[in-house]
Amino acid sequence: MRSITRGLSTIALCIAGLGLAVPMTAHAQTTEEGLRDLMERDLTTLSVNLPVWMSQHLPAVMAPVGIGAGSGIDDNSGAFKLGVLTRLGLFNNFDDVGQGLSMIDVQSSMPSLVPWPQFGVVLGGNLGNGIEIGGDFQFIPAMDIAADNMNLKASLFAAAVTLRWRVNKADGALPAFIVGLGGAYYRGSFEVGAGTEEPYSETVNGQTVTGKVKIQTAPGVDWSIFQVSPELRLAWDFGGIFRPYVGVGLGLSFGTVGDHVGLRAQATVETVNGQAQSRDPVVYQDSVVSFETQPATWTLRPHVGFDVIIGVVAITVQLDLAVMGKSEIDTDLSGAADSFDLTDPDLLFNENARSSQTNSALIGTVAARLQF
Repeated sequence: MRSITRGLSTIALCIAGLGLAVPMTAHAQTTEEGLRDLMERDLTTLSVNLPVWMSQHLPAVMAPVGIGAGSGIDDNSGAFKLGVLTRLGLFNNFDDVGQGLSMIDVQSSMPSLVPWPQFGVVLGGNLGNGIEIGGDFQFIPAMDIAADNMNLKASLFAAAVTLRWRVNKADGALPAFIVGLGGAYYRGSFEVGAGTEEPYSETVNGQTVTGKVKIQTAPGVDWSIFQVSPELRLAWDFGGIFRPYVGVGLGLSFGTVGDHVGLRAQATVETVNGQAQSRDPVVYQDSVVSFETQPATWTLRPHVGFDVIIGVVAITVQLDLAVMGKSEIDTDLSGAADSFDLTDPDLLFNENARSSQTNSALIGTVAARLQF
C-alpha cells in the first residue's frame, strides 16, 4: 500500500511539475510576441516618418547652379564654360524622423541637422543676344553621412538644365537683370539606422522587460522627383573681376517619395521584473510597410553669391536659404501594419505634429569653371 501511495505521490508531483512548466513556456512565448509587436510598430513608424520628412526637404537641393552670376553673359554666341561644383545642404529637424518610437528609441541619437553633400560637373554655353544655356550633373556616391551614433547612408544621381536671359548689361552700380527657367530631375535612396543599438525597458503583459534592441536591416526611402525652377536675379560687374549677385528662385516639384522595405531588428532579453534571463534573442523580420507620398509642392529659394574671375578661371560661391511649402501627405498605407494610427499626434505623419515647424534648409555651393 505504501508503494502505491508513494507512486501516486510521485505521479502527482510530476503532473504538478508539468502544470507549472506549461505556463512558463506560454509566458515566454507571450513575451517574445509582445516584443515583436513593439519592434513591428516602431519599424513601421520609422518607415513612414522617413519619407514624410524627406519629401519636405529634398526639393531644397534641386535647383541648377554653378554657371555664374549671369552679368557676364555675352551678346555673342559661342562662349563655353566647363567646371566642377560641390554643394552642401543642411536639413533641419531630422530628429523628427524618430517621433513616436518607444522600444527602438533612436530619436535621441538623431542629429537635428543633417549634412547633405553633393558633387558634380557643370557646363554652359552662350546662344547669343544675352541668352545662355547651362546644366549640371550631380551625385552622392553610396556613402555614410552620419553624425555620431547614427548610421545614415545616401546615394543620389541628379541632372538639371537652365536657360537664362540677361535683359540688360551691368554698368557700375546699375545691375544686370537676369531671368531664368530651369528644370531638374532627382533620383536616389537614403537609409537610416542600420547597426544602431539602443537599450530598452518595456512593459509586456504586466512585466518589465529590459535588454537591447538593434536595427539590423534599415528602413529606407527612394525618390524620383522633377522640379521646374523660375528665377529672377540682379547681378553687378566690377571690372570684369568681381561679380556679386542677389536673387530669388521658386521650385515647383512633383514626383514620389516612398519607402523601400526589408526590415529586421533583434532584441535581447536581459531581465524580466529585475530577474536576470538567459534567452535566445527575439527577432522581428518582415516587409510590412508600403507607403509613398509627394514632395513639397513649392520651394522658395532666396540666395546671394559672387563670382571671382581670374583669366579663364571663374569661381562661384552661393548661399541659398530654401523654405519648403508642405504638401498634403498621402494617406495610402497599403500593406502597412494594421496597428499604425494615422491620427496619433505623437507621429510625424500627423498633420498637427507637422504644422508646428517650418521645413527649411541652408544650401552652400562652390563651383570652379574654365570659361572660353
